[in-house]
Amino acid sequence: TSHGTKNLLRTMRECNARRNVGEDESSAAGAQQTLERSISEYTPARHRAVIAMRCCVSKRPFNMVQDPHYVEEVQLLRPGTSIPSPITVSRDVNLIYEEGSKLVKEYFSV
Repeated sequence: TSHGTKNLLRTMRECNARRNVGEDESSAAGAQQTLERSISEYTPARHRAVIAMRCCVSKRPFNMVQDPHYVEEVQLLRPGTSIPSPITVSRDVNLIYEEGSKLVKEYFSV
């Protein structure tokens, strides 16, 4: 009914206003809202960073990327996504550590 559609549209606009998302942005293909209420798009680099942080923070092994359930979850959420190898995850974690330790050293240098 037109009344039901009107309510749906009104509710969508209210939701978009709360999220600070314009009407044209709310249907951006491949985009999602982050915790900071900004629209972000998938990138392989961001995916690799999230995997590396998950391994570090949650003490997960690098080969968790080969877990069939993880692979299925990634393909469910974003079909066709390539998942990095455990060796790549290990390199990413080491790189994050090396670059982060430089920043910490610089921060505490007198």
